[in-house]
Amino acid sequence: MPEGTRPGEGAATRSVSVPSPAAADVIARVRSVPIDIGPGLVAPALSALVEPWLLVTQPEPLESVDPELVSRAGRIEVIDSLARADLEALARRTPAEIRTVVGLGGGMALDAAKWIAWSRGLPLVLAPSIVSVDASVTNTVAVRDGGTIVYEGFVVADRIVVDTDLIASAPPRLNRAGVGDLLSIHTGLFDWRLGSHAGRIAWDAGIAEAAARVLDRVELTAPEIAAVSEAGVGGVVEMYAEVNALCLRAGHSGPEEGSEHYFAYRLEEVTGRSFVHGEVVGLGTVLMATLQRNDQARAVRVLDTCGVAWRPRDQDLSRAMLLEALTSLPAFVRAHALPWSVADEADLSPAAAGRLLDEALGDERD
Repeated sequence: MPEGTRPGEGAATRSVSVPSPAAADVIARVRSVPIDIGPGLVAPALSALVEPWLLVTQPEPLESVDPELVSRAGRIEVIDSLARADLEALARRTPAEIRTVVGLGGGMALDAAKWIAWSRGLPLVLAPSIVSVDASVTNTVAVRDGGTIVYEGFVVADRIVVDTDLIASAPPRLNRAGVGDLLSIHTGLFDWRLGSHAGRIAWDAGIAEAAARVLDRVELTAPEIAAVSEAGVGGVVEMYAEVNALCLRAGHSGPEEGSEHYFAYRLEEVTGRSFVHGEVVGLGTVLMATLQRNDQARAVRVLDTCGVAWRPRDQDLSRAMLLEALTSLPAFVRAHALPWSVADEADLSPAAAGRLLDEALGDERD
């Protein structure tokens, strides 16, 4: 499924497709991937690998791994780009004798590892160093192609290692923000149903009900997410995996992505800035839930209980920026052929957008 905006991607346009639902055997394979959760798991996982293996990582997580273990890697790639040319070069220079690809880090490192494993047909182990995005459990790669981000390839990891000690070393604010791509179920399901009523996409009640159960679990797990505890971190990854499987079944991202993400994409373009993904999507969820008349209070409650810095002042966003993003959202979704949502139906004229901000944010709007 599309993985959304990530820190560092900038204001690139997203290419969103609506593929056919994945075959049952593919979904079963995705669901069967072992997800090991607990403290101190990276070291034994690396020690157990058949050499030589390729380590795809980033500077901060690399520093957290025992140098002796790192020295056993057949090759180390430190990633700073997901541009197509850079990914293709990575795959080309991977030595033929490499037996396994290991992705250790944030979304960029994990996606680069997925690209190499997919393009070279190699086994894949993923070890996230942060849970701010869902790249450890998704199967496609967010490739930057000029000014567009497209999702390509399809690879299923052989193992996912969630080392809670490693993840706890990342800034708590970023780990808490990971809930944004789960809370978006709240508005995503509403938009999916709107699209169904408009005759744009098929509705699947079973998938929708399963996604709603994930959302209920998010709310129950919120205090642990705020604490960045083992239960919170593990719960986020498990829920990411469940949502990924639901999107594969549906053949699109409707179970978790809608107008809240489109707002985030547009806000990036308006400001020319990158944001912490879950924080800006959280803001979008509050705004779009208000526009949908869809229990906006629940979105606020979950974000606040999780400790997410979703408010405009937390992200240095002015009222003028929010108004520009909202009023231009209908044209934006049409220009990029994004799936049907409340942005296609609601009044987002300047006056209406101003009232929306007043209602959704109250004293938080400036």
